[in-house]
Amino acid sequence: MRKQFYTDDFYKDEHGTIYTGEYVEHNGHIKDRRTLTKVENPCNEIQGEVVRCNYTQIFYPNSSLILCNNIPQVDEYLFDYVENGEFVTYYDAEGNECDEEDAVDQNDNEIFQWYLIDNSTAERLKRSTNELIFYSDKLDVYILGVTHYGTAWDYVGAEFVY
Repeated sequence: MRKQFYTDDFYKDEHGTIYTGEYVEHNGHIKDRRTLTKVENPCNEIQGEVVRCNYTQIFYPNSSLILCNNIPQVDEYLFDYVENGEFVTYYDAEGNECDEEDAVDQNDNEIFQWYLIDNSTAERLKRSTNELIFYSDKLDVYILGVTHYGTAWDYVGAEFVY
């Protein structure tokens, strides 16, 4: 089995939504409002499924991230090399994410922090998340654009495809 993301136990609710145990622990309302069943064999049961997790769980313990908030000034062509993710998220009338054609509302994603990241982390994030990943031709490095601030990464929700 190919290692995916740094996770713990997985749980599925009655609607089919899959969560990591750490995400459930940090979001107590899920236990109060949902019936959770532990996923006993994730490799067979949830392969290819979207999993709700904490932002820190989309990185391995050995992922290299270097804060570099001045990167847009260093590489003026950075925005021409978006490798993953979108600057705009579209929503339908019920508030669910949708395609631009079906949208009644939108949210422009602003980047608050920039991190230089190693190649294997970049490839993993591109393969399994919708995080904003850029490539700097000038510096020959991948860059993660973080679109949230003010909350510890352990408490920011994220999704990945297992």
